[in-house]
Amino acid sequence: MIEVISRPAQSAHMVTSPNLSAETAAEMKPERIGYRLKLIREAKEMKPAQMADFLGIERTYWSRFEGGKRPITDAMAALLVERCEVTLDFIILGRWDRLSFSVAESLKSAESRLLESGNVQ
Repeated sequence: MIEVISRPAQSAHMVTSPNLSAETAAEMKPERIGYRLKLIREAKEMKPAQMADFLGIERTYWSRFEGGKRPITDAMAALLVERCEVTLDFIILGRWDRLSFSVAESLKSAESRLLESGNVQ
């Protein structure tokens, strides 16, 4: 006899691995990823609409990704890696250590500008 176990569907915002540290799980939340997307956009000195156009996506999609309202897709993360020279480690996990020096400096400058303007999440 085969027993069927019913589990509730997990939302896209839910981390599925119980083995992740709390810190890693927190960095994977759409809001934190959205903040890093904003840093990427600011480092490129683009407005949200310009970033969406640069990536070839609908402007509302970018706004939702950056605002943490929609989890980033694998394809979008890969596109950012290709076009913005960032790493998946940075986008998804918030790890700066594998970024090139110039990209890290650009992102840090963008973060400083956001902090100075009070325009941070």
